[in-house]
Amino acid sequence: MKDTPEFRTEVQEVTHQDRLRDPERLQALERTGLMDSPAPGAHQRAARIAARLMDVPVSLVSFVDDERQFFSAQTGITGEAAEQRGTPLSHSFCQYVVSSEEPLVVPDAEADSLVCDNSAVQDLNVRAYLGVPIRSPDGHVLGSFCVIDDKPRDWTSDDIAKMRDIADMIESDLRLRETLEERDIVMQEMTHRVKNLFTVINSILRMERNAHETADELAESVGARLKALSDAHEMIVPVVNVRRSEGATTTLEALTHKLLAPHGSEHETRITIQGEHVPVGPKAAVYLTLALHELATNAAKYGGLSTDGGQLAVKWNRTDSDDVVISWEETGLSWDTEARPRSGFGSRLLSIAVEGQLAGEMATQIEAGMFRRRLQIPLTSLQS
Repeated sequence: MKDTPEFRTEVQEVTHQDRLRDPERLQALERTGLMDSPAPGAHQRAARIAARLMDVPVSLVSFVDDERQFFSAQTGITGEAAEQRGTPLSHSFCQYVVSSEEPLVVPDAEADSLVCDNSAVQDLNVRAYLGVPIRSPDGHVLGSFCVIDDKPRDWTSDDIAKMRDIADMIESDLRLRETLEERDIVMQEMTHRVKNLFTVINSILRMERNAHETADELAESVGARLKALSDAHEMIVPVVNVRRSEGATTTLEALTHKLLAPHGSEHETRITIQGEHVPVGPKAAVYLTLALHELATNAAKYGGLSTDGGQLAVKWNRTDSDDVVISWEETGLSWDTEARPRSGFGSRLLSIAVEGQLAGEMATQIEAGMFRRRLQIPLTSLQS
C-alpha cells in the first residue's frame, strides 16, 4: 500500500477519533465528575497562575470527551464560550493534546497545518497555543492544560516545563478527588455493615442454637464463625488503596470460601461452592468481596441462609467469550412481599462493584422457593 499524504492523513484521523472515543478514557473522564461541574478552586488557581506566569490573555483547564471540550477553569475567555464553559470540538485545539498524548506547541495557528482550519482561530482569536496533557490517576489523557496568545509566539522548552509543573498540581487534585470518593464509598459501606452486624450475628446464633450439646461447643463454633466474618470484613478495607495494589491476590474459589465461612461449611450440605480455577487480581478482589459479601449478608438476613431448611449454591464457569458467569442460587424458603430483597444502598453497592468497577452485568430471578443472582464479569476485569 502506498504511503501517500492522503493515506497518512486518513490514518491519523482514525487514530485521533479512536483515542477521543476510547471507552476506557471516557469512563475515566466520567468518574472524575468534572464535566459540567462547578469550577474547582485548585483548577481556577492553576489557570490564573499560568496566565500571569506566561504573560498570556487566556489560560484553560480543558477536559475533552468525544463531542466537546469543557472548561473546569479558565481565565480570559469571553462571550458564548465563557457562558457555556466550553466549545464543540470544531473550536478545540485541546483535542489534539488528548489524541497525541503529548504537548501541543503552536507558534502561529494560521501557519500550522494541523489547526489552521480550526474555527477557534477566527472565532476565538487563537494564534499561539501551548497545551500539555492532564492525565487521570490510571494514566488516561482526559484533557489539556493550556495557555493561548492572540499573537504569534515562539514557545520555549522552559515554557513547556512550567506548564507541566502546574499540570502536575491539577493531576494531584484529580488523585485526591478519587481517593476521597473511594473513601466515601468505604465509609458508607462500613456504616451499612455496622447496621447489619447484629442481624448477621443473630442469624449465626439461630443456625447454631440446636447444633451443640454444651455451651462450650456453642461458644467455640460461634467464635469461629465470627472470626471468619471479621476476616471477610478485612478484605473490604483496602478499597481506598485498590489502584496501588499489584499482583494476583486470590482465586474466586478461595474468596468465595472465605466470605461464606461465617455462614456454614460445605460439609453441612447447606452451602455448595463449585467452579473452575479463576485468578482474581487485587482490584477485582476488593469489589468482588463487596458484591459477594452483600449477597451473603442478604441471604443470612432473609434468604436461603436464614432458615434451617435453606440452601445456597454458588457456581461459576468461563464462557467462550472469556467472561465468568457466577450463579448465586438460594432455595428452601417461600419468598413473600416482606422478605424479598429491597432496593437501597445494598443494591447500589452491588451495581457499583459489579457493573461500575468490574464492567459486568447482573440479572435477578425470584420464584417460589428460589432466589437467583447471575453475575457475568469479563475475565480481564477479574484479573485486574
